[in-house]
Amino acid sequence: MSRFTHTLSALFISAVAAFAQTAEPSELSLEDNINTPVIASKQHKTIADKAGRLASALRSHGMKTSTLRNGEVVLATLPCDTVFAANSTTPKPEAMKRLSALREVVAQPARYKLLVAVHADDTGDDAYSDSLTEARAGAIDDLLWQLADNDDTNIVIYGIGKDEPLNDNTTRRERRANRRVEFYIVPLPLKL
Repeated sequence: MSRFTHTLSALFISAVAAFAQTAEPSELSLEDNINTPVIASKQHKTIADKAGRLASALRSHGMKTSTLRNGEVVLATLPCDTVFAANSTTPKPEAMKRLSALREVVAQPARYKLLVAVHADDTGDDAYSDSLTEARAGAIDDLLWQLADNDDTNIVIYGIGKDEPLNDNTTRRERRANRRVEFYIVPLPLKL
């Protein structure tokens, strides 16, 4: 690679990073949203400790959890069938109770950005899977707005379709695991 090409490449990467830091969350890909904003190193321990406590609280409400970005981002997962009936975009009556564990997150838009990614298995065609997961993401967004009980939330939704399976789709159990709702709880920098 020539020096000129290397410099252009570095400038491009820098410009993309700067855009991700300043763009509206709804304009970013899921991956870019998970990775922004960057937390200052002096805030990392405090943020990671809070994320660990939040992950533990969500586990106690039946969500599968893990952390990303060195412990700063919480990923909480629910099987789709705990929120929706098969092939339905209308939440089950008990869906609000399942999502109530996220009340603290949606009620604090200055502290958290909540990304909702809905996934499908591969039993339908692409158009059907995309449409289903987008409609389900919208329905979950509506429920989360009700939980927030205010007009100021920081929720970004993604209908992923069947593009990101966790497993092969050869058994019922594998297909059920692939049909999931992922909640990425991304911290915002603390106001010092």
